[in-house]
Amino acid sequence: MSLDPLLLDLLACPIDKQALLYLAEEGLLYNPRLRRLYYVRDDIPVMLADRGETVTAERHQDLLRRAAADGAQATLQVPLRDALLPHLPELRGHPGQADEKDDSGEDAA
Repeated sequence: MSLDPLLLDLLACPIDKQALLYLAEEGLLYNPRLRRLYYVRDDIPVMLADRGETVTAERHQDLLRRAAADGAQATLQVPLRDALLPHLPELRGHPGQADEKDDSGEDAA
């Protein structure tokens, strides 16, 4: 069972107070900025800061891929694309790679 859309519009990370990614099939809410996840138990999100878990880099990558592929929902009425946009280089497997290249042909000074 999925969380009520009205509830999703209200949920924020208890630490940074920003939007989370809701992965219904996984039964969790994920903060990719802090790499913390919060479980949903019996359709109740457990949103206590000390109950969240920090994930490994590998799990972080997996959760981002699943969120992008499986149509996760972002909380706080944030579009999923906007929630994932800062993490697109990580999704491509190239952390630190710029999204756009300078096509001017000039060297940066």
